[in-house]
Amino acid sequence: MASRHPRLGVTRDPEVERALTLTEPLLDPAETRSAAAQIRALTLRGAQALLAGAGPESQLQARLAERYGARPGKGSLLELDPPPGQPDPADAAPASDALQWVRGE
Repeated sequence: MASRHPRLGVTRDPEVERALTLTEPLLDPAETRSAAAQIRALTLRGAQALLAGAGPESQLQARLAERYGARPGKGSLLELDPPPGQPDPADAAPASDALQWVRGE
């Protein structure tokens, strides 16, 4: 079926096949009309379960990501070496470079 949303490819390896088989009786028939629908239902329920069991810091990160598209940094600013010489207040490139590095870009 056509969709305006990008699709994901999931390999039906033995673990995924087993998960589909074991969870099919536990889901609503509308959620198991196809493997894709079942994987979608499991994904959404899994995300809810993870968020419910997450600590306050993880829940805050999830809300920030949902609302603003914010992503947590992958590096530490403390590990970033400062550029040599005196910073130029008119040049924002070093700060932008530092942010890209922290974001893992």
